[in-house]
Amino acid sequence: MTSQGSYRAQLRLPRMAERPVLEALAAATSEAAIEATGTGWQLNHPFGLIALEPQPSDIQIRLDAEDRTSLAYLQLGISHRLQSLDKAIALDWESDNTPGMLLPYFREMKVVSAQNVTPGMKRVRLAGEDLKRFSHDGLHIRLLFPPENAAAPSWPRLGMNGEAVWTDDDNSPVARVYTIRAIDVERGFVDVDMVLHEGDACPGAGWAARAAPGDIVGMTGPGGGEPQKAHKLILLGDETALPAIGRILEGLPCETRAIVRVEIANAAEKQELATRADLDLEWLLRDGREPGTATLLPDAAKALPISGSDPDLFVWGRVRVRRIQGHSRACAQDVTVAERAAPRRFLLAAWRGRRALGAFTAHDNSKNAAMRPSRRSY
Repeated sequence: MTSQGSYRAQLRLPRMAERPVLEALAAATSEAAIEATGTGWQLNHPFGLIALEPQPSDIQIRLDAEDRTSLAYLQLGISHRLQSLDKAIALDWESDNTPGMLLPYFREMKVVSAQNVTPGMKRVRLAGEDLKRFSHDGLHIRLLFPPENAAAPSWPRLGMNGEAVWTDDDNSPVARVYTIRAIDVERGFVDVDMVLHEGDACPGAGWAARAAPGDIVGMTGPGGGEPQKAHKLILLGDETALPAIGRILEGLPCETRAIVRVEIANAAEKQELATRADLDLEWLLRDGREPGTATLLPDAAKALPISGSDPDLFVWGRVRVRRIQGHSRACAQDVTVAERAAPRRFLLAAWRGRRALGAFTAHDNSKNAAMRPSRRSY
């Protein structure tokens, strides 16, 4: 990240104590160090440069980013932190990202092909333009499924603070979170692996089952972060985590020890997972049990050699659990090893109940977690 980017925004705040503002910005940028300048302070963040300059009558915040997506993410994260100081604060951004424009982190994509990887997993190849920003700073995306026969989908627009503004009409899409399994920026496509759930409450699965060349879908992102570099990496999940696990494994160097435990429906759902890493892979078969009800992953997690004092260990996990008798959160904590004091982890639980609401909870104690786009923001 250069100190001066191509896209900029600035905000003037009423004069308030600089220290609370600095603390709010520092909390939003845990990986960035605050540096004093001749006119104030600055923070070099992976998304761009943040400068704070006290004036006689106000405080000016300036942002410089290399792309519109990073600028929007910076505006969004800083706005949230400032509003935590004062909910009534007026944020009047002057930005190269104009409110009302299509989201800078949105692309309209077209289906190129759709084929089964396993009986329960379909790989959909999507083509689009200007995909470079989707190749880093996040594994995850939202796919926006327009209503069937919608002539002109109502894609989300940019809000005042960098957030997505969604319309509520008959042409509004339904959004679900997925992982980019593979991306080719030069050729302009992404591959997305989609689990074929049953039921009307899973619009993405229904769309994937019907997907045909030429179909249109929206895509926003990236978000959700990426595992940090570590000599030992533990990956835990069910079939919904397999796209991310597969992509993570493909990018690991040979000196990494990767311990992987994956819960799947049956042996037919096993996939070839390519990696240069030293791989310890175990498939956990439900064999007829409903997703989110078995204890296979919690039991496997508890048996792993995890030490809270190991600085070279990173744990990543994702799992589905049903809301049954209040046990869902406890199950997720077991699976994600949140109670076992792994020193670095990115842990995710996808709650799946009668309505498959798709709500998410994350436990992330990795660096820069505070400014990472959440699943509700991109």
